[in-house]
Amino acid sequence: MTEWKPSWWARMFKGAGSWVLSIADGRLHVLGIPREVDADVLDVLGLVVDQGSKRISITIPHRTETVLTGLSHRSAREVEAAYRSELHERQHLAALVSAAESQGEAARLWWSQVQEVMERPSWMDQDTIAALERIRPDVAAWIAADTDPRFSAFPLGKRADQRWAVDACRTTDLPEWAARRNEAFLESEKDELADFFRTVEKSPLTEEQVRATVCFDNRVRVVAAAGSGKTSTMVARAGYAIRRKIAQPTEILALAFNRKAAGELSERLVSRLGDDGASVASSTFHSFGLRIIGEATGRKPSLPDDLATDNGIGRLSRVVDALRGQDPAFRREWDLFRLVFGRQLPDPGDEAEPEKVDRRTGAQGFETLAGEIVKSQEEVMIANWLFFNGVRYEYERPYAFDVADAHHRQYQPDFCYPDIDIWHEHWALGPDGVPPPHFEGYAESMAWRRQTHARYGTGLIETTSATIRDGSGFDHLEQELRSHGVELEEDPYRNAAGEPPITDPGMITLMRSFMSHAKGNRITPDELTQRAGHELRARLFVRLYREVVAEWDRQLRAAGQIDFEDMLNLATDSVESARWASPYRVVMVDEIQDTSAARARLVRALLKTQGTYLYAVGDDWQSINRFAGSDLSVMTGFDDWFGSSSTIWLDRTFRSPQSLCDIVGGFVTKNPGQIRKQVRSSAPDHGETVFAVSVDDRADYDSVIRNQLAGLDVQLTAPATVLLLGRYTRSRDDVRSALHAKYAHLKVEFNTVHASKGKEADYVAVLGLEKRGFPSTVEDDPLLQLAMAAPDSYPFAEERRLFYVALTRARRSVLLLTRTGHESPFLLELVRDHAISVRSSNGKDITPVICPECGKRAMRRRKGRRGDFLGCTGYPLCTGALSLTARRAASGTAQDLGRGSHASRNLP
Repeated sequence: MTEWKPSWWARMFKGAGSWVLSIADGRLHVLGIPREVDADVLDVLGLVVDQGSKRISITIPHRTETVLTGLSHRSAREVEAAYRSELHERQHLAALVSAAESQGEAARLWWSQVQEVMERPSWMDQDTIAALERIRPDVAAWIAADTDPRFSAFPLGKRADQRWAVDACRTTDLPEWAARRNEAFLESEKDELADFFRTVEKSPLTEEQVRATVCFDNRVRVVAAAGSGKTSTMVARAGYAIRRKIAQPTEILALAFNRKAAGELSERLVSRLGDDGASVASSTFHSFGLRIIGEATGRKPSLPDDLATDNGIGRLSRVVDALRGQDPAFRREWDLFRLVFGRQLPDPGDEAEPEKVDRRTGAQGFETLAGEIVKSQEEVMIANWLFFNGVRYEYERPYAFDVADAHHRQYQPDFCYPDIDIWHEHWALGPDGVPPPHFEGYAESMAWRRQTHARYGTGLIETTSATIRDGSGFDHLEQELRSHGVELEEDPYRNAAGEPPITDPGMITLMRSFMSHAKGNRITPDELTQRAGHELRARLFVRLYREVVAEWDRQLRAAGQIDFEDMLNLATDSVESARWASPYRVVMVDEIQDTSAARARLVRALLKTQGTYLYAVGDDWQSINRFAGSDLSVMTGFDDWFGSSSTIWLDRTFRSPQSLCDIVGGFVTKNPGQIRKQVRSSAPDHGETVFAVSVDDRADYDSVIRNQLAGLDVQLTAPATVLLLGRYTRSRDDVRSALHAKYAHLKVEFNTVHASKGKEADYVAVLGLEKRGFPSTVEDDPLLQLAMAAPDSYPFAEERRLFYVALTRARRSVLLLTRTGHESPFLLELVRDHAISVRSSNGKDITPVICPECGKRAMRRRKGRRGDFLGCTGYPLCTGALSLTARRAASGTAQDLGRGSHASRNLP
């Protein structure tokens, strides 16, 4: 500590006195004067140094001015500098103390709010926690002041009262605290409302169902396994909200995917909740949207009558017919797409599994409209384009000159045009002019073929994978053919002896599905064109769509009508613009996995009303309505759509036995985009729950099913139900006599798999497990991805979910009916995973061996130079092979699968 005092000379001869001045630790001291000074520098009103006289004048409240003399000029300047430095430091510390006191008080007030929330007799929701987090005060200054010895002289107001609040503010993990508090609240509710949870549904609610009822977070996603009682939780949720006065019955809204589901939910609410249930609004999304528009505008819009009966398929067909009749360019492109570009090409360098076998040559490949078998789908497109334009051609006709030698077999160009003696090679070259890396020796073969044509002077037309895919190859082909005098005569109705093209109804269905997605997602034709990029197939389809949707909308406007997509979009606009105020506090959504983006936006708009609770129930494994515009990301990306949420798992099923659940669960979760859950079953196992029967001809389906049902009927002593499921309605014709047969104990019904959603039966038989039936290539057309916000890139993702739905209708067992040599890839996958066995109609185990190399095709017995062996049916794309010894080992494993209580007899 530095001290200043007058010099000896000043004390002796100038009467300066014997005072001592010190400034340290924020205080100013003057000793040795009649009225000594001891003051905080903040309380000093002024300290003035007169540089001329070297007088120091000190002024403090309620005191006369203290004047000190006798310092040198240097010492006077030191006093002034020390005072100002100490004052500045003291002011800075005072400001920090003031901030600390404010933070301490803020912490006390914040903690009192937390305590108030803790005492509420309700579920602690995430929005409340988030609001508390947003106002959680920063207590860094308080902590610094509390631990810094420099502040010891500064009392922090209510320091003792604030310390605990500051500590709580600094250390409390609100989400973790809320979770513990909610668990305690759940246990309390289970005790207090035990009678309600036991009687609100016909069967007492399970632990998971009670949790789904009581968890009143702002946004709740319930992931429900098939047969887990999701509707029970919706009924209980409504009843609980009414009982706990979270909402009045008229403040509860239940939205369902279709009219049937909405009606069933309404009936259930009334039957279980009485008058309260009758006051709950239960509606389809579209009816609800129509109501909003009417109330918001004062004029309820009109919906075309035919739209509700067939989802607009008939209307769209008439639109297309009108465009075909009045616009030749549209008609040409429609037929061109249908006949030539209907199939989606595999990625460059890849190739799909061969679908047909040439009976004359044994060659495997793909059938064209004309009926020949070609090696690639790109060649199918070329052949079909030639067929569409009436160009005579021959596929792989031997070259006009014998060029076979020790290193080359007789040359067979891809196409020959005999009328003009021109050959055509289609090269597997990408945009860079390079073949796929695994095409060994391809470049050398190309060079040899070109040299052969040059040597013999034969004309050669060349196309490549890249040019066929972007369309320029067809322009080039047309120019070359015309330059050689070939007249192109388009005829979409030319009799096709081979693979039938996409039908007009098939095109209409695909176009309507595309329209549902595009309009529902509000993606304009211009945006779709950008998404299509340079791919010819996509560009052509979008061009067609542009014309179709324009005419579709024009006709609706002319009649003063709207469609389903308009209904949702206009309703959402009304809510978002506040032209319509939602009266609902609780919004429940059934089958959230089938919700479209347009429906999701409407729900999200309803949540903008403060204090609205969303409860969404569904099973992403059962999302099968993509053709109607559903967007699975609404469920799988729930938080992205609606905000941070709680997820409740209903993973106990009361329908299917555990072994069946394990098989289908393992199958559907191969898709990494599906939500993973471990389904637990309360249903007993009845021996073998899933097995397959293979027949030689589809005509045998009926007799196999009839015999299976007859054998089962004999075994039963009590009534049982059977669902025969087909991928398409026409599958009913395959089992007509089995359906009309009389059984003592069985009630048999046919449904398409789509229509079976929500149903269940004791026994299920899935018909037509063939490669072109399951999976269907049409339903998973990648074109739909252009109109969707969240593409599902996993192969046949929806078809896998549809297969899951089919199998999980069963309470006891499932029979899969297939055709030998035409087995569905799904069935072969189950065989590969050792999940099922396959038997003949007489019960013999004929479980195929799956190729160990490709892992997805069956193997067939073949003859080789060293004897018989098993070869992959995908040869030459796959060269997998097994010795017969290895086959016996593999089949032994397969036979073990068939050892169940009903193996080789009938439906297990």
